[in-house]
Amino acid sequence: MSDPTPQIAIWRGVRGTCPACGKAPLFETYLKPVEQCVYCAEQFSDISADDGPSWLTILMLGPVLALLAFVASMSGWSLFVTIPTLAVSIIAAVLLVLPRVKGGFIAALFLARNSDGHAKQ
Repeated sequence: MSDPTPQIAIWRGVRGTCPACGKAPLFETYLKPVEQCVYCAEQFSDISADDGPSWLTILMLGPVLALLAFVASMSGWSLFVTIPTLAVSIIAAVLLVLPRVKGGFIAALFLARNSDGHAKQ
């Protein structure tokens, strides 16, 4: 099986599929990556994303959510509407974006590992 281009591998990770083949899921549960791809047998047990995806998610969503909070505070709504609306919006945005960022992050680490010559044997 030929190695995918970096763009394809990262896009596969963002979609939540194996960066190597794109045919099997990358995650067992919401954020737990599989140990090994069930389709192509690529190992992911040695890839540790740690806090990188959380950090990148905050950097990506921070400006957007700050703008949302500013607009909501200037809207004239009461605090009993503004605060729950912002809380739900922020939680939903993070829960939606975090697994996609983690998949892309794992794919980037997969590419870095394979470019060092540590491809599967």
